[in-house]
Amino acid sequence: MNLKMLMAVAGVVCFCSAASAASTVSTISDQKLAKVMPGMSTKVQVQALLGTPWRIVQFNDCGHAMPGQADETWDYRGKDAKGTYRIHIEFDDNNVASLVAKIPDQVAGGKGTAAKIAPADSSRHMQMTAKSMAM
Repeated sequence: MNLKMLMAVAGVVCFCSAASAASTVSTISDQKLAKVMPGMSTKVQVQALLGTPWRIVQFNDCGHAMPGQADETWDYRGKDAKGTYRIHIEFDDNNVASLVAKIPDQVAGGKGTAAKIAPADSSRHMQMTAKSMAM
């Protein structure tokens, strides 16, 4: 294959990859995101509000996540006037959001935004003790 043909194929591949990535970026308003409430919003409610996630990561490959850790996380990609970002939502074993965060891809000064978390419940927090570390 000659160089010109190789360059043309590479250009098509790059264009298709960029088009695919762009199609996963949406605009999720801060007002809409504020309706996702840690400790209250379920997966069904989140999907009805925000649509299908860009990525789903499951941590319960053995049937249950570790105590105090997310069972599953959903990520959405977005873009607003400040640039592109990722919305990260963690769900507990009951399919209820436990953490909601909007994470900018580029942050001036290296500081992000604080995540919203569900109210503290001592039975849900992971306790790192010598006993649990030994397991």
